[in-house]
Amino acid sequence: MTDLLLGVDIGTSNIKAVLATPDGVVVAEAQSAYDTQFPQSGWAEQNPQDWWDGTVSAVKQALSSRGVEPTHVKGMGVSGQGCAVTLIDNSGDVIRPAIIWMDTRSEVQCEAMRQCCAEEILQLNGKSPAPYNADPVLMWLNENEAESIQKAQTSLTTTGYITYCLSGERVMNISDASILFAFDLAKDNWSDALIESFGVPRKLYPRVAACQDIVGDLHPKAAKELGLPAGIPVIAGGEDTSSAGLAIGVAKPGQALLSLGTAGTIYVVQDVPNVHPDLLAFSHVLAGQKLLGGSMAAVGGGLNWFRQIVGDELSFEDVTELAAQSESGANGLLFLPYLSGELQPINDGYARGAFFGLSMGTSRADMVRAVMEGAAFAIAHNATIASEIGTSITELRAVGGPSKSPLWCQMIADISGYPVTVLRDNAGAPLGNALLAAKGVGLIDDLAATAIAACGETQVYEPHAKYRERYQQMFEIYCGLYPQLKGSFVALNAIE
Repeated sequence: MTDLLLGVDIGTSNIKAVLATPDGVVVAEAQSAYDTQFPQSGWAEQNPQDWWDGTVSAVKQALSSRGVEPTHVKGMGVSGQGCAVTLIDNSGDVIRPAIIWMDTRSEVQCEAMRQCCAEEILQLNGKSPAPYNADPVLMWLNENEAESIQKAQTSLTTTGYITYCLSGERVMNISDASILFAFDLAKDNWSDALIESFGVPRKLYPRVAACQDIVGDLHPKAAKELGLPAGIPVIAGGEDTSSAGLAIGVAKPGQALLSLGTAGTIYVVQDVPNVHPDLLAFSHVLAGQKLLGGSMAAVGGGLNWFRQIVGDELSFEDVTELAAQSESGANGLLFLPYLSGELQPINDGYARGAFFGLSMGTSRADMVRAVMEGAAFAIAHNATIASEIGTSITELRAVGGPSKSPLWCQMIADISGYPVTVLRDNAGAPLGNALLAAKGVGLIDDLAATAIAACGETQVYEPHAKYRERYQQMFEIYCGLYPQLKGSFVALNAIE
């Protein structure tokens, strides 16, 4: 068998590992699950030991595949859920459970950020303060668990911690580090001025490294647990969204990652860090490139909700066939897909779903089509804001369950005005990390070209000009609904 690269991704609930050839062919993959603890309302924590145990389990499973020899592995890299605050002491021991992105305890600290330095954070880092991130959590710990901060030698993310377990190096890759508010996108490094304004010790922010850079070698203890030879090069790795984007060939300015599942994400590659308070900007795993966009809480989740409403016996294919019986525009019906609140671009946990335009003539087919179009409008909402601040978009490269529906893909193309390129399913972020490792150890020359060649396009949906005017008119109404309902959503939540 040829040389192999090991890629690992530490998700919110499971760990995935893949072994792939330098040109991106996956020869083995495995996964392992772990739990989240919720010690108080709004708190979400995980045990970093579970991340390591899950990594060991997934890697061993992948290595047990037929024809795989541990000596074939020539490099390895990790990505993971962003922002998990993992404090380690001088001995490398974890001080307390990691506080992950789902945790909302630091809202008070976020408000302090908004008052003191929101504009500086936006201009340097491309984001607006919110409690999912590590910096306000570090502020909370400094104020409420000062002894933990005093003991800490540094703070690592999920990715950084597993990289440390592999190599003994306390480092964050640029893409992962750039999620944190203290990161300066233009300089690809920490902003000491922002760290000072947060009032937390500088020691909590470790050195950063380019994603493909070798940061160390697999040390003997970790090698023994994994069943691998010691000394394998360990690269800095990526952040899960950016590594997944690389895996589907989102490698050139103007290309956008469109990941569709229960939720959805859209992130556009750009050369310069355009920023907007309603979107998120961070560094791609490809040197010098940035990603701009956002996440949507309900894409496939919205359709699954409606399927349960109209009858569990209806499959995904059944409801999409039903939607095809309605014309574009769903007979004048609009749907706000905020069934679980919404992330970008409205960033409102109080928002809720709504049908607008119901009439005696509304059919079940109109309603399901409106749900699908609502998800497409949410995608277009993020894309439009990115475009309005000067970000060029050439195509949406789509993966995930909803991308298997030709009708839905055509809706997204028609509503957004951009071609939708559907790609065959692949291993996602772990594969992106394997490709980064292949580049880092010198097994491939052109990382972007290799990723594009490996991902495999299956269909391109071009926008239909005949539907654009109708959809543009409806999109304008769609965008106007939330501002009018925002106060009512807050009032409704107060009653609930």
